[in-house]
Order: sequence, then structure tokens, then C-alpha cells
Amino acid sequence: MFFSNLSGTVKQGKKVLDNLYFFDENPMLDCNQYVLNNSDTDELSLFDAGNGISLKGLIQGMNQFDLNYKKITRIFLTHEHVDHVLGLYPLLKLLDDNPPQILAYGETAQILKTGNESKIFPGNLGIRPSMFGVEIVPLNVVDLKDQPNIQITPEFNFKIFYTPGHSLGSISYYEKERKILIPGDLVFTGGSFGRYDFPGGSLKVLTQSIKFVSELDVKYLLPGHMGISSKGNQDIAHSYRMVQSLSDFF
Repeated sequence: MFFSNLSGTVKQGKKVLDNLYFFDENPMLDCNQYVLNNSDTDELSLFDAGNGISLKGLIQGMNQFDLNYKKITRIFLTHEHVDHVLGLYPLLKLLDDNPPQILAYGETAQILKTGNESKIFPGNLGIRPSMFGVEIVPLNVVDLKDQPNIQITPEFNFKIFYTPGHSLGSISYYEKERKILIPGDLVFTGGSFGRYDFPGGSLKVLTQSIKFVSELDVKYLLPGHMGISSKGNQDIAHSYRMVQSLSDFF
């Protein structure tokens, strides 16, 4: 396994709000992950699956907050790329007796249903599933395309917004009451934003999507990479200015 030296790296965790936890990405093609705890049932919902190799580190990080990975009942994906979906395959093997439901939007759902490896590994990255110890197989996936919002726990009701530009299957999850945005690789802290040079990406569309989320009331920005922020609107506005300047240049 090409990246096996990363498998023992604990994903550092942080409580964002009651029953909402952040787990930091490991080095080398991984992503931030978020866990919602249903305090009534102890069931867990996971946002994004990581790269597979980091699964052990996620479980170790969750243990530090008494979060049992066996309680994961749903996995919500932000988009279809390798660093966000490969963890599905080893996690489903671990939870074979009681597999969690996988939920994704449109293109992402179709890619996972058909096991389309070329769409999971975008562009000419020079990597393949075997480097992560993973085999891509068709999965059962619930398509969120016709669900404008979803009650994940009694406390957290997320709106689902289609926000392409980084990829064709990209969505953002928005919780209005607590002003939480989970945008995947659309927008990051510090004025950064997602790549648009992968197949299905578009600078123009990315700019439009960032403009859309910039008009939401966001306090907690929980992106797919880098850090998290409790000054979400400021960070998103900064990213929108940066991507606008790039769009104007081109």
C-alpha cells in the first residue's frame, strides 16, 4: 500500500458544538471529516469518508470523544473525489453486519452506484485505488437530488444546495439555525477556494457557487480541507473576492 505509513496517524478531533465534531485531514489526499451525534439514539452521521487509509486514524480520534464508529448509520458525501469517498469501501467492510446508508447528490451518486473509477480519480493524478488498498465496486447510494433538506438529528436540519464548479457532483450542507456550512471543496478558510481544473470543473461556475454561499448567514465554516472557522461569512467573503479577481483576470 503506497500510503500505508499514514495509516497510524490519529485524526485530531475537536468539538465544534454539542453533538457536532470535527476531525482534521491526514497528510496526502485526505479530507476533513465531521460527525453528528444523535443524543437520543447514539446513532452517528459522518460527513465525507476520507481516503480509506485514514479510517483507522478517524476511529482513534472518535474514541477520544466516546464516539463509537459502529454507531455510524449514515454517510453524507459532499462530492465524488478520491479523498472524500475512498473511505467508504473499508468502512462498509468493517460495518458489514449493519452497513450505513450512503447519501450523495446527482453525479456523485451515479459514479458510486456504477463504480466509475475514472471519475473518482480526477485528471492525471498518477494514482490508483491499489495505492490505498481499496477496490472500487458499485455501491448502494441514496440520491439527494430531490431532497432540498434532510433532518439528520432532532437538532440539525440541513438544507442541501447544489454548488458545482469544483466537480459536477458537489453540494453544500447548510444548517440555518446554527449557521453551519459544510461546503466540501467549494470554499476554504483564509480566502482559499477549490480547484476548478479537474474534469467537470469550471472557474465561472465555481465563482457563481461561491457567490451563492456568500449570501447565506454562516458562522461555522466546516470545509473539506485546511482548518475550520467560526467567522464563516468573513472567510467566504474573502474567498469570493479572491475568486472574482481570478475570474476577472481570465
